[in-house]
Amino acid sequence: MFGRSFRIATISGIPVNVDSSWIWIAVIAVFSLWTRFERSYPGLGDGQAIAYALVAAALFFGSVFLHELAHAVTARLAGIRVEGITLVFFGGFTAARSEERGPGPAFAIALLGPLTSLTLGGLFWAASSVEGDGPLSSMFRYVGFINLFMAIFNVLPGLPLDGGRVLQAVVWGVTRNRATGTRIAAKAGIGVGILLFVAAAYEISRQNVISAFWLGLIGLFIFQGARASEQQAGVADRLAAATVADAMDPPPPAVPADMTLSETLDRFLRGRQGEAFPVIEVGGRVIGVISFDSARAIGSVDPLRPARDAVVPLEHVAVLRPDERLDEAASRLGSTNSALVLRDGTLVGSLTGGAVYRWVRSHARSTS
Repeated sequence: MFGRSFRIATISGIPVNVDSSWIWIAVIAVFSLWTRFERSYPGLGDGQAIAYALVAAALFFGSVFLHELAHAVTARLAGIRVEGITLVFFGGFTAARSEERGPGPAFAIALLGPLTSLTLGGLFWAASSVEGDGPLSSMFRYVGFINLFMAIFNVLPGLPLDGGRVLQAVVWGVTRNRATGTRIAAKAGIGVGILLFVAAAYEISRQNVISAFWLGLIGLFIFQGARASEQQAGVADRLAAATVADAMDPPPPAVPADMTLSETLDRFLRGRQGEAFPVIEVGGRVIGVISFDSARAIGSVDPLRPARDAVVPLEHVAVLRPDERLDEAASRLGSTNSALVLRDGTLVGSLTGGAVYRWVRSHARSTS
C-alpha cells in the first residue's frame, strides 16, 4: 500500500522517515485548505490564503509527528528499542517491539499517542478563541478539530489502530496470552473496517463521493491491517508450539581451536569478512566464534598463534538451546541476526531469521 520512504531527520537516534504517499496527501491538504480559506474569507488575497493553508498543514503534520513521537518516547522509557517513525498518507506509525516488555508497557505505548492528540486538540481549540472569527482563529480551530478527531478515531478498539493495541494489551494482561489479545483485537479491527465500508456506501447513496472515498480507503487500510494481525497471531501460535530444533539449520563449518590464524584466514575467513565461525576445542566443545577482524587483529602480528587466541567469547555471542521455544528464540533473534545452537556446549545447528521464516512458510503449506 505504501511506496518508498525518505529519511528526513534523526532525533535522539530515532530515524524519521516520510513515505512517498505522504507527499500526495500534503499537496491535497494544502490545496483543500487554500480553497477553504479563500471561500470563507473572500477578503484574503491568494498569497495570504496559501500562507494560512501552508501553516495549517504544517501544524497538522507536526501534530501527527508528535503523536508518533509520544509512542516512541514511551517505548524508550520502557527500555524498548525504537526502529523509526514513518509519516504516511493516513498519519504515521512507529516501528518498535512494544510487546517485548509485557502488556503494561504495550498498553502505555498505545495510549500515549491518542492522549497526545487529545492534548494538542484542546490547546489548538483554546488558541482559536484568540482572534474571534478571523482566519487565524479558523486555522487553529481546524487543526484542533483534526487532532480531536484523530484522538477519538484512534481509540476505536480494533487493530491496527491505537485503540486496538490498547484492547490487545488489556486482553493479554487478563488472559496472560498475547496471541489471544491479538486475535480479539484483530477481529474487532475487521469489524471496524466493515463498518467504515458500510459508512462509505451510505455516503455514496447521498452522493458524497469524496467522503465515501476517504471512508473506504481508511476502512480498507484497517481491514487489511487487522487481517494481517490475525494471521500473525496464527504464526505466533505455531511458533510457540515449536522448538529451535524444528527450524534450525545444520551446524556451520567450525574452526579447530588449535588451527593457526594464518590457516584460519586462508580457509575460512578471506572473502567472508561479514561472517563469523564457531571455534571448537578437541571433543567438540564450542569456546566462541572467530571473525575476519578478530583473526586479523592478532594474526597480522603473529600469524602462527592458534585460533583460540582470537575468539569472541560465548558470552558475547547469540546462543540458543535446541529445546527453547521457537517464538521466544525468534523474538531474541530478530530478522537479521543469527545464533549458534548448542546442546551441553556442543554445536548442533544454527538459527537465523531466514530459517524461522522458511519454517513458518513450510508449516503453513503443510497445515493448509
